[in-house]
This record gives sequence, structure tokens and C-alpha cells, in this order.
Amino acid sequence: MDFHREQDTQHYGIHAYAKGEITVTIPSALEPGPKPDNSGNVEQLHLPIRREILRRSLVIMPSALIRDWEPQSFESLAVDHFQALAELDIELILFGSGGALRWPSRELLSPLMEKGIGIEVMDTGAACRTYNILQADQRRFAAALLMID
Repeated sequence: MDFHREQDTQHYGIHAYAKGEITVTIPSALEPGPKPDNSGNVEQLHLPIRREILRRSLVIMPSALIRDWEPQSFESLAVDHFQALAELDIELILFGSGGALRWPSRELLSPLMEKGIGIEVMDTGAACRTYNILQADQRRFAAALLMID
């Protein structure tokens, strides 16, 4: 699904998502120059922004992008994955659970709960759409997204 919104030239954004891929917008102020992912897919846009297609789980924040978040499926989630998210300077996590809405166990989410970080669980498509809405609100948040399988 493509989004049709004004391009934000200061923050990482989500341009589109589909089965097995998420297209992010990357401001050149944050990451100068094209940097292809493992597949080599980079679409150069007019400066100061470009698009990159990611095909692995990722964590995106308005000011940072982790291109290869370790868990590649819902079944591979571990407490350590959420512990790493709890160490980010954020107040909210959007968790995209893949193609279907699936809730991680309370044990997995405990690092976030211990730090008082809110978590919204939704399928990855809904998390992509919500990311762009929250980004406009300038909140301190991250979206941890498993690919749609």
C-alpha cells in the first residue's frame, strides 16, 4: 500500500508496505548518499529525500532507522528484542506483528512495562499507517515492525 502524504524532509518515514517489504523515506540530512540494502533497491528521489525498500524486520523512529532488527518472525521473538527497544529514549512502541494481529506474551513485553513505555500492538500494515500519524505529532516513539508474511 502506498501512502500519499507530504514528504517530510527531516524525519524517517514510511512510504509504502506490501508482503515482504516496507519502503522507507530517508532524509539526506540524516543519511547522506544512497545506501542500498542487501537487495540493492534504492530509488533516488529529488533531494533532500530518497526511498529504500527493506525486506527484513526493522525499527524506525523519526530520527533513526535500524534496518535489520533481529527477530524475523513472530515465533522468534525473545525478551532480549524488547529489552533493546526499552533502552531507546522513547515513550511508546508501535509493534507490528506481521500480517496478522498477534500479541506477544506478558513475559516478552516485561522490559517495556518495567520502564513505563507504552506499547500498541497491531498488524504491521496498521503499524505503518499509525507511524506516519504519530510522526506528525512529534512524539518520542518507535515502530518495531516484523515483515508481512
